Amino acid sequence: MKYQAPRGTYDILPEDIQKWHYIENIIRKLTSLYNYYEVRVPIFEQLDLFKRSVGEDTDIVEKEMYTFKDKKGRELALRPEGTASIARMVAEHNLQSSKKEPLRLWYEGPMFRYSRPQKGRYRQFYQFGVECIGSSKPIADAEIIAIGWQILQEAKVPDVSLEINSVGCPECREQYNILLKEFLYKDKDKYCADCRRRMEQNPLRVFDCKNNTCRQLIKNAPRMLDSICDKCSEHFEGVKKNLEMMKVPFTVNPEIVRGLDYYTKTAFEYKVNYLGAQDALGGGGRYDGLIEYLGGKQTPAVGLSMGLERIILSLEKSEFLFPEDNNLKVLVIPIGTAALQASIEMMQEFHKADISAIIADESSSVGSNLKLCDKNNVSFAVLIGDNELKSGLYVVKDIKKKAQSEIKKEEVVSFIKNT
Repeated sequence: MKYQAPRGTYDILPEDIQKWHYIENIIRKLTSLYNYYEVRVPIFEQLDLFKRSVGEDTDIVEKEMYTFKDKKGRELALRPEGTASIARMVAEHNLQSSKKEPLRLWYEGPMFRYSRPQKGRYRQFYQFGVECIGSSKPIADAEIIAIGWQILQEAKVPDVSLEINSVGCPECREQYNILLKEFLYKDKDKYCADCRRRMEQNPLRVFDCKNNTCRQLIKNAPRMLDSICDKCSEHFEGVKKNLEMMKVPFTVNPEIVRGLDYYTKTAFEYKVNYLGAQDALGGGGRYDGLIEYLGGKQTPAVGLSMGLERIILSLEKSEFLFPEDNNLKVLVIPIGTAALQASIEMMQEFHKADISAIIADESSSVGSNLKLCDKNNVSFAVLIGDNELKSGLYVVKDIKKKAQSEIKKEEVVSFIKNT
């Protein structure tokens, strides 16, 4: 039987991995510049963690989670997103209490959702996130949004737009939900079954519906922005002002609510207009009540997450030329078995100098090995045979310049390093 990767998953092949390294290097650079520290959390958690944080009435919890029981009958789930695990980690280890400044964290790894696979949407997908924990100030929201914007700009993703909104606090949202329900109930029977259920459990979720009929019906609904309290309004104005000072362009979109229950106040998304239904590269928002809700201290927090596949897909669509990873620098070619020991020693000297090098198959001809260099974009070949062993002069071929030199064996490394 010939096995295949499970539906909704895929292999990252050697010829594609440089695309991932390209994005990951930019993420590491930008998070480091903003003084964010990498953390790693478990791939599976208690099922109840996601029910409580993401929301039992969300599509993620109701339809998309991979759940299972362990041998003791405990209910677990593969993580569908990262923020809940970060909030649990902060609460469990009381991380914020030891810090005077906001706790700045970032993560990367696979997430899992049982959804219909399509281009840019997989059942196992890779996500990175950036979380600022411990500050309630608008500048923290702006900083998080700016990091995501800068990552996409540095990666050269074309035509990115940033949309922001405020979803208010629990107090003003409660009043808004009354208004929204009144509007939705007027045409309740015209909405899809999912939206009719959402009206009862969490009316804001109706804005997330992709059904065209529902989207048309909701167009004239009252907006959360018109109902937010003075405190939330002041916070949102502060976020906008800080983004303007940071020179991060944005538009206000009252329909941005994000698909998770823990968001308060700021919500935002990064979008492109050439990926069809998968137009959101990522987004995030503020989640001031989540850490306390999961057993920690009352701690304000704001974060973002982005899908690596979507970023890569957007670059591929724009025909961006990804920079290649460093290629093999040196092929050491032993001519005959007698030269194998010297070739191994030469390879080890290259490795000590942080130069990539491997040994060619000594049973292959020199010509075949040199063709291998051309084919694999190898920079240098070092030939070691009986004559070279006797004279102590190794033949170094500069493949790209088509030049050849005889170099003392103890000087070969420095010669290649400085060429």
